[in-house]
Amino acid sequence: MIPPKSVGVKVKSPENGGRRLVITDIHGCANTFIKLVEKIGLNHNDQLFLLGDFINRGPRSKEVLDFVLFLIEEGYNIYPLMGNHEETVLHIIRERPEQLRLLLRSRNSMDLLNKNKKLRKRFFRFIRLLPYYYELDNFYLVHAGFNMNIEKPLTDTHAMAWIRNFSLNKKFDKKRVFFGHTPTKFSKIKEAIASNAKSICLDNGCSHAYLGKEYGRLLCYDLDTQELFKQKNID
Repeated sequence: MIPPKSVGVKVKSPENGGRRLVITDIHGCANTFIKLVEKIGLNHNDQLFLLGDFINRGPRSKEVLDFVLFLIEEGYNIYPLMGNHEETVLHIIRERPEQLRLLLRSRNSMDLLNKNKKLRKRFFRFIRLLPYYYELDNFYLVHAGFNMNIEKPLTDTHAMAWIRNFSLNKKFDKKRVFFGHTPTKFSKIKEAIASNAKSICLDNGCSHAYLGKEYGRLLCYDLDTQELFKQKNID
């Protein structure tokens, strides 16, 4: 499903034994993404939450979005979020459209454009409807995090797409937060999961394998079983 345009969307738990799965920061690594989805054995009872930054850096941004749209069209329960890279594209289109080609060329994503050098319509429709967070029974899912220094953290969309190094407080009560945006060492991610940390970054820098052996994987996390699936970058 593509959700209605909203800052945040509440999502009920799946029925019929479906899993709640989370992937973030695919960054144009379509082959890796498809392989990971095959590895987890995604089915129509599952909910798959995609926490933004589908595009840029990796070589296959168009193929990533095409695959996400294919899953939606095939009736899978797909819940995509706005990332800072998608937000930047929207901002450029609205404020400085003449710079879109320059932006995408610098980020290895010219395949997002049609023959008229404009963002393909199906991608624009998809991106402009993306919400900034999902609220589940015990979790918040967001691309980057939340601004906990204001009275109402769920109103600051800039922070949801861009913030780094945030700390949760009592405003979120008992809910945990899963997010991406900041490439994090694989060992640190595993430690956070093992300790049931209140906030966990699932971005292992799929497009950042050059940082060393602790990076370069696309991860999928099962919110209920705590199982962590991983796929080394094959793009």
